[in-house]
Amino acid sequence: MRVKILAAVTSVLAIAPLAFSVSATAGPRAVLELFTSPFCSACPPADALFTELARSPDLITLVMPVDSMDRPGRTDPLAKPAFTDRQAAYAERRNSDMLFTPQAVINGAAEAQGSDADEIREGIAQTLNVLTVPVDAKAAGKHINLSVGGAGKAAAKTGVITVLPFMRDHTEPLRGGRSAHYANLVRDVIPVDTWNGEPFKARLLRQDFAKYDGIVVLLQAGTNERPGAIIGATRIEFAKSDRS
Repeated sequence: MRVKILAAVTSVLAIAPLAFSVSATAGPRAVLELFTSPFCSACPPADALFTELARSPDLITLVMPVDSMDRPGRTDPLAKPAFTDRQAAYAERRNSDMLFTPQAVINGAAEAQGSDADEIREGIAQTLNVLTVPVDAKAAGKHINLSVGGAGKAAAKTGVITVLPFMRDHTEPLRGGRSAHYANLVRDVIPVDTWNGEPFKARLLRQDFAKYDGIVVLLQAGTNERPGAIIGATRIEFAKSDRS
């Protein structure tokens, strides 16, 4: 998916702390990414756990079905190579050649078994203070206005801004009468721009996301090819009346 960035302006002026959207009344405590597959026998408990975690207002959860378990005659229509590439990029950053499902990545900096609530809780505790840069996204008429604050005390002074559109709830029929249910199912990973530690603003076209329930905006250390710790994030949901 490609989206048109209508304007991107970097300012050297200091800005006040940004307010989060109505659906994110305070800065998130953690961003949790789940790499999953319907062909993984251990994945349904992780999918169910992430459905529960999605109800926590201080967590941003993202579910990404990977295509690494697809085989001829057995493919997941929800899986995308971009999700598999993202999981592999995290492993490369950790100097690991181990990819597994279900895998949870916490704040881009820690990993856990996706079905293990205790491991995920431990990963959150280990990365509790990495989300230090304010990020804001607001739907305004035909546009979505993005704002990212300055680096301040953040460990990373450069990074990338990424938008991930999602479906709030999705049930996918499987063979044998089974089904897979996902909460906050990501449908794309869209690079927006690089970030040089200065306050940044951009404007996107709302119509590019008309078929989704909302978007998550991530500010992440590293590059698109080698993403590192997530240092800022926000999530907004679109009203049903805004969707076409």
